[in-house]
Amino acid sequence: MQWLWLVGVCAWAQSTLLIDPRKQLRPYELERKKEGWVIAGYPSVGYDPLRSFGAAVATAVAYNGKKTEELFSVQPYKHYFFLQAGGFLRSSLYARFFYDAPWLGGRPYRLMVRIAYRNEPTGQLWGLGEGSLSYNLAGTLSSYERRLRTPFLVDGQWVTQKSYHAFAVEQWQVWAIGERIAYRGLLRLLAGMRWQQDRVRSLAGETYPLKAPTGETVEALQLPTLLDSLSAAPPLPNVRFMPGLSQSRLFLGGAMVWDSRDFEVNPNSGWVLEVGHESSFPSLATHKTFLSVRNYHILYRTPSEKVQLTGAFHFLANATYGPRVYFIDFYTFSRWSEGRSLNLLSGPSTLRAFREGRFVLPVGHLIQYELRSRVAELRILRQHFVGGPVLFADFATGTNKIILPTQGRVGVGVGARILWNMTTVLRSDIAYGREGFQVHFTTSYPF
Repeated sequence: MQWLWLVGVCAWAQSTLLIDPRKQLRPYELERKKEGWVIAGYPSVGYDPLRSFGAAVATAVAYNGKKTEELFSVQPYKHYFFLQAGGFLRSSLYARFFYDAPWLGGRPYRLMVRIAYRNEPTGQLWGLGEGSLSYNLAGTLSSYERRLRTPFLVDGQWVTQKSYHAFAVEQWQVWAIGERIAYRGLLRLLAGMRWQQDRVRSLAGETYPLKAPTGETVEALQLPTLLDSLSAAPPLPNVRFMPGLSQSRLFLGGAMVWDSRDFEVNPNSGWVLEVGHESSFPSLATHKTFLSVRNYHILYRTPSEKVQLTGAFHFLANATYGPRVYFIDFYTFSRWSEGRSLNLLSGPSTLRAFREGRFVLPVGHLIQYELRSRVAELRILRQHFVGGPVLFADFATGTNKIILPTQGRVGVGVGARILWNMTTVLRSDIAYGREGFQVHFTTSYPF
């Protein structure tokens, strides 16, 4: 550990602005990168099997500076603002704000701020620990949930297990991260804070209008859920549930990142090696540690670079531990290099063929590979779009302790990526796994 501190101190003290050639934009992207302000605003609609139909409004504003500036060919932007707000028919609401300033003021520093809010009545709980990964549904996820929604009579009362795997959660997150860029732009040293507040509520006692086996629509009472069962008998000795109570935690953390990508927004080549850690203060009750390795490599491109095939690989090892871990903290890992929390072993950025929250374990391992293409380019209303189809595969395992895993899940799929004005990535994925299909529409790459 002492040599890590030594490397960090030496790198922080280094002040040269010499940039490694690997960080330069490729001619194709440099030619299309706009000067000054770039604004992208758009409405979006989508469907989620958990939340039904939804709509959102998003705005991305970037300031790129002038092409004559020294850092124009290595900065993805000088300042970037992203704001999104939306909701779904099943009462799910969310809002996100993100600000990013790499090479702040033309110096080797970076500032990232992120604020996120969600009010989620369909949070997922399928068990904690290895049992959730080894449990196989009989059939597809949709058929299993259809059986749960069928009401039945108990002592003359219609009851249901519709929300057996669900809970309601209201959550705020605030990130503030400072970064020192060193060694010709290849080494990034990050430190900052993440404040998180959650209030989790059981859905037992809720009533739902459901169609009975007789064909009539009845008001069915939700029986105790999995959250109630696990709260009464926690599956792990250090886990805390406390439904109905508001939990507020401050995490201090950081990361050391080796980043040789050519262009952060749309990487074509290079490596990212990230070691990160965060701890809750002042109690030190919860800790999160992770190691992430990403590689991007060009497989084929035409001399004009308009057509390109890129391979992207990602490996993640994650551990959440401590004397008192609130169960919601098992759901995500914190990627400090981007200042955001991502679903651990299921959801739009990890194991995409399985519903978010499907697998939640103290120790997780993830392997992903994407075959990304750039085959189409379009200019319309002074906006620039470029992108193409994607093939991908995800594999995840997990354990309760740091031991060799014995269970795993695999998902494969197809998708599309569109780079808008060289600053914003639009993404759609259709993934297939053992339990059926999952469809995702979102912004940014999964890794």
